[in-house]
Amino acid sequence: MSTVFLHVGQCGNQVGHAFWKKVDKDNSVKESHSFVHPDDKQRSIHVDSEPKVLQKISKGLKIREGNLICGKQGRGTNWALGYYGSQREQHILEDSLDKVRKEIEKCDAYSGCIMMHSLSGGTGSGLGSRLCEEMRDQYPLAHLMSCAFAPCMSGESPLQHYNSLLTLSKLQRNSDCVILTHNDDILYNLEKKVKGSVSFDNMNNSIAASLCGLFLPTDSLTPTRGVSIGMEPWEVIRATCPVPGYKFLHINHLSRSKLSWEALMSQLLLGVRRYNTQGGTLGSLSNVVVARGDSGNTFLYAMKTLEKKVKGAYNCVSWNPFPLDVWTAAANPAGPKESSSITIASNHGTVVDYLETLVQRSKVMYDATAYIHWYKRHGSGHEDFEEAFETIHELTDLNCKANNN
Repeated sequence: MSTVFLHVGQCGNQVGHAFWKKVDKDNSVKESHSFVHPDDKQRSIHVDSEPKVLQKISKGLKIREGNLICGKQGRGTNWALGYYGSQREQHILEDSLDKVRKEIEKCDAYSGCIMMHSLSGGTGSGLGSRLCEEMRDQYPLAHLMSCAFAPCMSGESPLQHYNSLLTLSKLQRNSDCVILTHNDDILYNLEKKVKGSVSFDNMNNSIAASLCGLFLPTDSLTPTRGVSIGMEPWEVIRATCPVPGYKFLHINHLSRSKLSWEALMSQLLLGVRRYNTQGGTLGSLSNVVVARGDSGNTFLYAMKTLEKKVKGAYNCVSWNPFPLDVWTAAANPAGPKESSSITIASNHGTVVDYLETLVQRSKVMYDATAYIHWYKRHGSGHEDFEEAFETIHELTDLNCKANNN
C-alpha cells in the first residue's frame, strides 16, 4: 500500500527534508516499500517556484532524478499568482502532475498522496491549492491528505491572512484530512527547550518528528508476517475524520528518555488547550494515540489508567462511544536513542479559534479593499474571496456545533 508525497514551496520542502531524514532511520519503512521504492528512492516529488531550496535539499535526500520541479521566479507571497500561474512558467503545474502520475504508476497498490505545504507563501498556498484540486479531480478514489503549516498570527506577510483563507477553503473542498500545524505553537514549545533563539531547523525538525510519530509503521497495524503495509496515514483518516465536514487535525507530540508512560503522558497533556478565547470549553470528536519505544509491551496496560486522563484533557464528545484509538510500536526510530514518544492526533476544537481570527482579519482587509488589486492582477476576482469566506464560515459553524453537542 504505497503513499506518494508531494512537497510544495519553500516550507513544504524544508519540512520534507527533515521528515525524510528521520524516515530514513526506520528500517521497517524500507522493508515495506510503502514510502520508498525497492531501489531505495523516495516516493516523493518536490516542487518550488525557485531553485535555491530544491538545490539544497537534493544533496541530502534519495530523490529520483527528475522529481525536482522548479521555476525561475518566485510567487511573491501571492495566492493568485501561485494558483493561476505565471504565463512564462505554466509548465510547473503540468510537470508536477506528470511526475506524480509516473510515481503512482510505479506503485503496486497506490493508496493516496500526502502533500506538505504552507498556508502563507505564494507557492505553498496558491500552487498547493491548485495541485490539491487537480489531484482530487484526477484520482478521485485515492486518499488525499494535506499537512499545512500556518504562519505566526503576529505577521509574516501583509497577504498571509488572504493566502491562508483561500488555501483552507480549497483544502476543505478537496482533501480528506488536513493536519494543521501552527508556527506559534511550535515556537512556544521550542522556546521552553532551546537555549537562545529558535532556528528554522529547530522548527522543521519538531514538525517532522510529530509527523513521523503519526505516519511511521506501528506494530498495531503490522500483519503477523511482520512487514508493514503502510496503512498508518490512511487509518488516521478513518479513525479521526469519519465525517467529511470535520477534517482538521491537531498533533501533540513528546519524546523523552527515562520517563514512565504515566510521566510522559502527563507532560504531553499539559500542552493541550482546554478553553477557547471566550473561555468556553473545547471538545474533541476523535483521537489517535501512538506510543513508540514500547519494547516491553507495557503501554496498553498503562492506558487502562491513563485513558480517563486523556479523555478528560481532550474533553471527548459524549456521543462518540470510542473516541480513542491506540497504536504502539516497539521502536522509536525518529526520536533520540533509547527514547519513548507519545503522539496524539486529535480532531479538536482548537481549529475554530484560528478560523474565526483568520476570517475576522481577512474581512477587515477585504472590506477596505486592501491589496485586492494584487490578486486581480493575476486572475483572482471577488468570487474567489466570497467563496472562501462562505466555506470557512460553514466550516466554523459545523465545528462549533459538533464540539458543543
